[in-house]
Amino acid sequence: MYKFILPFVALACIMPFTSTAQQYMTREGQVQFFSTTPIENIEAENQQMTALLQADGRFAFRVPVLGFRFEKALMEEHFNENYLESHTYPNGSFEGSIVGFDATLQDGEAHDVVAKGTLTIHGVVQEREIPAKIQWNGTGWDIESIFSIAPADHDIDIPKVVRRKIAPSIEVTVRANLLPR
Repeated sequence: MYKFILPFVALACIMPFTSTAQQYMTREGQVQFFSTTPIENIEAENQQMTALLQADGRFAFRVPVLGFRFEKALMEEHFNENYLESHTYPNGSFEGSIVGFDATLQDGEAHDVVAKGTLTIHGVVQEREIPAKIQWNGTGWDIESIFSIAPADHDIDIPKVVRRKIAPSIEVTVRANLLPR
């Protein structure tokens, strides 16, 4: 009996070290945005991004809009109620793939890549090519991206009274450490 069980036990112990995971994910990714004008800077951070990377380079993330935290509570309230209308549009998301993603990127070096797909904010879907850096850390992928979003491109209405306080293009930074799923 041991002759039959022992090979299966040995195989079960070795397999996790020899096989590669087909998916990498996180539920703790970070998204920050920064708007700068001569009148006021607006900054917010969200630690609730969920992201998934498939072995073939398909990539997606989702960010709950209500998860953004601001320095001033009034800014957070206006952001959710007046601009992003988070009760109607609860999430922002990206769905696409990393162009040229393959095993050669798994060398431990940081690589400049482009994620091509659709960015959805405020219910508006927009085709985008988003630059990013990706690096294999030995167990998973570290991803960082800095790109801009124009509120006007996503039908986010900025009232004339505060238009000078909000930049026409908002800098967004995404950071995630994706581990085998």
